[in-house]
Amino acid sequence: MYEIFSAKANMTAITQQIEDGLNSILDALSKLQWTDIPKDVQYKAALIFADDLSAITAASSQRELQQFLQQLISFSGPAESTLFNNSQALVDRYTAALANGSSGTWCEVDTGYLPAVCHASLYCLPAILAEGEAMGNTVEEMLEAFLYGYEIIARLARTFEYDDLILHPHGSLAAIGSVTAVSFLRKFPKQKIIDAICTAATLVNPGPFQHAVDGGLIRNIWAGIGASNGLRAADLTNFGITGTHKSLYNVFVENFGARVNADCLVPEPEFEWAVMQSYHKQFACCQYSHSAIEAVLKILSKMEPRPNFKAIENIRLKTHWRGKLLSNLEPKTTLAAKFSMEHILATSIYHGSANVEAFNLETLSNQDIKELRSKVDMYLYDPEPMSPNDRPAEVSIQLSDGKKYTHECLIAEGSASKPFTNETVRHKIRYTLLHHYPKLHIPLSSILELEELTLKAPWRDVLRE
Repeated sequence: MYEIFSAKANMTAITQQIEDGLNSILDALSKLQWTDIPKDVQYKAALIFADDLSAITAASSQRELQQFLQQLISFSGPAESTLFNNSQALVDRYTAALANGSSGTWCEVDTGYLPAVCHASLYCLPAILAEGEAMGNTVEEMLEAFLYGYEIIARLARTFEYDDLILHPHGSLAAIGSVTAVSFLRKFPKQKIIDAICTAATLVNPGPFQHAVDGGLIRNIWAGIGASNGLRAADLTNFGITGTHKSLYNVFVENFGARVNADCLVPEPEFEWAVMQSYHKQFACCQYSHSAIEAVLKILSKMEPRPNFKAIENIRLKTHWRGKLLSNLEPKTTLAAKFSMEHILATSIYHGSANVEAFNLETLSNQDIKELRSKVDMYLYDPEPMSPNDRPAEVSIQLSDGKKYTHECLIAEGSASKPFTNETVRHKIRYTLLHHYPKLHIPLSSILELEELTLKAPWRDVLRE
C-alpha cells in the first residue's frame, strides 16, 4: 500500500513540475512580440524555415512518396493549402500537413536540434505552412509561431530522456510540436495551449527507431501524421475535447519509460533560444553518420589519382554508440540506405559525395557499392567521447598496395559548435529550390532578408506572387 501511495505522490509531484515548467516558459514567450526578438534569432528562425521548406521540395523526385501524395490529392477536401511538390496542388490543410510533413523527412536533409534526439522544425513547419496559408496569416505571424513552437518542443524533447534509442522522435514528438506552433498561430491563451499540448500527447505514435535502420518506409510518414494530428488536436481543444494535466506524464513516463528533467522547461535568466542550437545538413542521410562522411571525403581528397574500388581492401570506422546502431549490410529501401553506415560510407566513396542521388534506388543494387559495403568494419570509441565531440568518427581506408589513409572528424559541420556559414546554407536552399520548386526562390530570399513588406504580407499572397 505504501508503494502505491508513494508512486502516486511521485506522479503528482512530477506532473506539477511539468505543468509549472510549461507555465514558466509560456509566460516568458507571451511577453514577447516579434520586434522584441533579437535579430540573429529572427534570422536563424527564417533560415531554418527556408531550409526545411526546401527539404520538403527536395522530395519531389522520390517515386514512392509521389505515389502516396497522388492518393492523398485524390481524396482531399477543400483547396486551402499548397503541396510543395511537382503537383503544386491545393488541398485541405490536414492533407497538406500530412503530405508536406512526410516530404520533409524523405530525403534526410531537414534540420535538427542537437541537444536532444529531435527535429524540432520538422514538427512545427508543415502545420504552420498549412494553417497559415489556409487562414491568411502573415509571414511574420507564422515565423513567430514557428519560433515559439520550436522552443517548446525542443525543451520538451530535453525534458523526457531515455537510456536507449528506442523511440523515433518523428512519431513521439511531431504531434506536440505541431499543436504548439498552431496554438500560437491561433493565439490561444496560455492554459489553452497547455490543454492542446496535453491533448496532442495522447495522439503521438510510439514508432520504433529501428524501423529507420531496417528501412520501414512508414517511418517517413510519422512526421506528417504528427503534423496532421497536431492540427486536429488544436481543433479538438477548441471543442473542449482534451487530455488531462497528467497526459504528458502518462504517455512519456508511464508508457514510454522516460526520465523527467522538468528544469529544462524553465527559461534561463539570459534566455537561450533553442533555434540557436539547431544543425543544418549537407548530406542526405542520418546525421549520426556525417562526421564519418566528412572523414571519407577528406581521405578521397588526398588520394591522387583516385584508386580503383577493387584496390580498397578494408574500410575501418571508429564511431560513437549511436553510429554503431546504424549497421545494415544489405539495405532494402532508400530509407534503410540512409541509416546504414556500411552503405553510407560505400556510396560516399563511390560517388565522391553524399547528396540525394547517392541514396537513390539504383545504389541499392550497384555491385561496386555492395562490394564496398562488405569491406566496412565498425568499432566503438573507448572511452566514449563527451559533448560537443559526442558524434565523432575516425575512418581508415587500406589499399591493396599497402597504402593506408586515416582521418578523424570530431564534430560534423553544420552543428552549433561548428556551424556552416549563412551563405553555405543559403546556397543549399537556392540549389534545391531551383531544381525542384523554383517559384519559391524569390519569396524565400525576401524572407531571409527579413524584408518588412514580405513579413507583413499574408503567406498565401507571397506564394502566389
